[in-house]
Amino acid sequence: MKILVTGGAGFVGSHIVDKFKIDHNVYVIDNLSSGKKSNLPSGIKFIKMDINDKSLKNLLLRIKPDVIIHLAANASVRLSLDKP
Repeated sequence: MKILVTGGAGFVGSHIVDKFKIDHNVYVIDNLSSGKKSNLPSGIKFIKMDINDKSLKNLLLRIKPDVIIHLAANASVRLSLDKP
């Protein structure tokens, strides 16, 4: 199964990726604004990208994930209000 995790390089995302990588093909999309690539286990496909990027649609059509786990978020409430 292909699993795509947005925000997968963050604390919660990287732990989820770690569990799924054992039995599945895991892809991670993360812009690394707060996550760290070093949080990710080996054997996954990492794409540095913001989920607002217009090329995300083409990437999804190419990967064709069976499951998307959406964890990408801006942790700063102030920044989210200023730049939604």
